[in-house]
Amino acid sequence: MAVACLCLPWGPVRGEDDPAAQWLTIYGWIQTADRLAGAGQWPLALGSYLEADRQIRALAAAHPGFEPRMIAYRSEALAATIADTEARLTTDEHEVMMKYLDFIESLELGEAQRYANEYEAAYATLGMAMALLEEIIGNKPAEFREAVASQHARLESSLTWLDSQINFTAMTRPGVVTGDDIDWGTTRFVKAGDLPSGQEGVPVTAALFPGVPASNARVPPGDAATGETTVVETEEDSPAERDKPGGPARFRMSSRQSEAPARP
Repeated sequence: MAVACLCLPWGPVRGEDDPAAQWLTIYGWIQTADRLAGAGQWPLALGSYLEADRQIRALAAAHPGFEPRMIAYRSEALAATIADTEARLTTDEHEVMMKYLDFIESLELGEAQRYANEYEAAYATLGMAMALLEEIIGNKPAEFREAVASQHARLESSLTWLDSQINFTAMTRPGVVTGDDIDWGTTRFVKAGDLPSGQEGVPVTAALFPGVPASNARVPPGDAATGETTVVETEEDSPAERDKPGGPARFRMSSRQSEAPARP
C-alpha cells in the first residue's frame, strides 16, 4: 500500500499568542490525520485528529472572536470524524494511538521550548518524543514505519540542531574561577603584606645579580612596615673598589641608598 508523505504541522515560526498562527498548526494536524487515514494508519490518524480537536478547543477558549463560524464548523466536523475513526480501531491499535498522543504532547512541548530558546529543556523533551516514536514503530510493519518516517527525520534534525546550540553555548560561556579566592583573570597588585619579610643572613644567589659575587652581598632585616629590602655594600663595594679598571659592573639596587643629585 502506498503511504502518503506526512506534512508536519510544526515549522520554524510559532505564534503562541497569534490565533491565525495557531489555526495554521491546527489545520496542519487535520491534514496529517487525513493523509494517515487515507493510508489506513487509523491509530496515527485518530491521534492526529484528537490533537487537532484539543488545539481548536483551546483556540476557541483563548480567542472567542477569531473566526467563530469557521471554528464551530471545524469542531463539529472533527467530532464526527473522530467518532468514525475510533470505531475502526482494535484494542491493540487503541494502545498505539494512546502512545502516539503521548508522542504528540512531547513533540509540541519540545518545539515550544526550542522556540523559547530553552535549548537544554527542548533537547530532553524531544529526546523523550523520539523514544516514544521509536517504541511505536518498533514492532510494526513497513507501511507503519513509512507513515512516520518524515516525523522521525524532522525529530532527528531538531535534536542535532539543539545539540549543536548547547555545545556552542557551553564553549562560549565565560570561565568561572573556583577553588581559591584569587581571581587569576584580573590584574592583581602586589601589596607589602604579600611579600616575604626580610631576614638576617638570607643568601642571595648570584644568578639574580649578574656580575656581583654572591659573597659580596647580604640582605639586612627588612622594613616590617613596607616590606622593602636593600642590598648593603661591603668593603669590596666601596667607591675605590668600583673605580678599579676591570672591576665587576655595579648597579644601585634601591634609590634609598643615597640622595638624588641636585639639578644643575
